[in-house]
Amino acid sequence: MFVLLMYGALCAVPLWAIAVVLKLISVAAPGRRPDWARDLLRWSAGAAAAAAVIVYVIGLGLVQWDASEAESGAGSSPAVPCRSLPPGTLDGIAGHEPSYFPLGFDCLLDSGRTVAGSGPYDTLNALTAAFGLAAVLSLIAVGVLDEYRARAEKRPGPAAAR
Repeated sequence: MFVLLMYGALCAVPLWAIAVVLKLISVAAPGRRPDWARDLLRWSAGAAAAAAVIVYVIGLGLVQWDASEAESGAGSSPAVPCRSLPPGTLDGIAGHEPSYFPLGFDCLLDSGRTVAGSGPYDTLNALTAAFGLAAVLSLIAVGVLDEYRARAEKRPGPAAAR
């Protein structure tokens, strides 16, 4: 299931990139509305949230792909992410355990220890967190900007004090 979602997310990446480029062009073009900064922050929050979801779904698909590949078929043991372990450790692999949150693929050893398998999972986790944080910070900035403008409108000007 996650592998199918991964393919959809991979198709969404170019669309997301095109939308970002078009938004940057519209910001650079003359004739912007006066409140373009607020709209850009809101749009950026949405784009960052969409990027976080896309990256995470790609990671889910990769984890499920590796887990499925390790379950059956010729050459399925040890699991592909576990094959990069040192030779001494590679001989003691008893199984594997996929992790969907956070993204990862662990190799279980005969001794009971767990060793992280290879793969892009650390990078995908970092990207998901970074895009998610950017989305939250952009939304906070929109709130701060709205509050600042509301307080500026309530403040009496120098002519009103007379």
